[in-house]
Amino acid sequence: MMTSSTIRNSQDYTPAEMQAVFLSRDLTDGELGAAGASAAIPMAAMLLARLKHAPNLSIAGEMFVNPYPKQLWSSMLDDRALGACEAAETFLELFAHSHRGLDFFFHNGMQIDQYGNINLHHIGGTIDAPIMRGPGAANISYAVTSRRFYICTSVHTKRTFVPKVDFITSPGYLQGPESYHAAGLKYGPKYCVTPLAIMDFAPQTLRMRLKSVHEGVSVDDVIRQTGFDLQIPEHVDITEPPTADELRLLRDVVDPKGLLLS
Repeated sequence: MMTSSTIRNSQDYTPAEMQAVFLSRDLTDGELGAAGASAAIPMAAMLLARLKHAPNLSIAGEMFVNPYPKQLWSSMLDDRALGACEAAETFLELFAHSHRGLDFFFHNGMQIDQYGNINLHHIGGTIDAPIMRGPGAANISYAVTSRRFYICTSVHTKRTFVPKVDFITSPGYLQGPESYHAAGLKYGPKYCVTPLAIMDFAPQTLRMRLKSVHEGVSVDDVIRQTGFDLQIPEHVDITEPPTADELRLLRDVVDPKGLLLS
């Protein structure tokens, strides 16, 4: 039988599974949260949290409320991803969640900078004449009305983690404490979760700071793949690996088709 110690020694899990498990542990029973359309890892995190410790966690996603999918899908806009759900929504109802405010939300981006600002609009050029156009975002207010949000990306390279984003689709901490407070913002990113590491944000500077590295990843590995100077504390932990029970629930119940294994 697989045990926590054998998982820890063999690293018998994928980076995507590690990300989902870490995020699930930070969600609390009774909270209301949401994720965007292409959100397999966040959806896995929410479903795992409901199974492990947060049975009353409510999920408000893309056009649905509290889905119970039979398997994990890469896009929550695929009707098959719902399995069964408590309700379907229009866009008006979807956007209303942001006006009321959520407990948490998940974001991803083509570019992410040292203050947690996210770019989904364009890279290079201008908004009217970009070198590369992105998908944009239908509703960015989740970033400023959710009590916290998580940045979750499936890649960690210098192309993604840049000193300054070309366009702010969703604000993190803008250019630091002064600009953040001047804008009247109250909430921001709590963690940035990648295949290599977990980052948080230093309270005094609001700059991204290395919190832990995943098993088999060194601090130098993270530094080499980051396009700005991460704040590095004197001691950096190893991210606590998934337990045998977390992996069992993730693979047998949440993701039986193995989407996070690919």
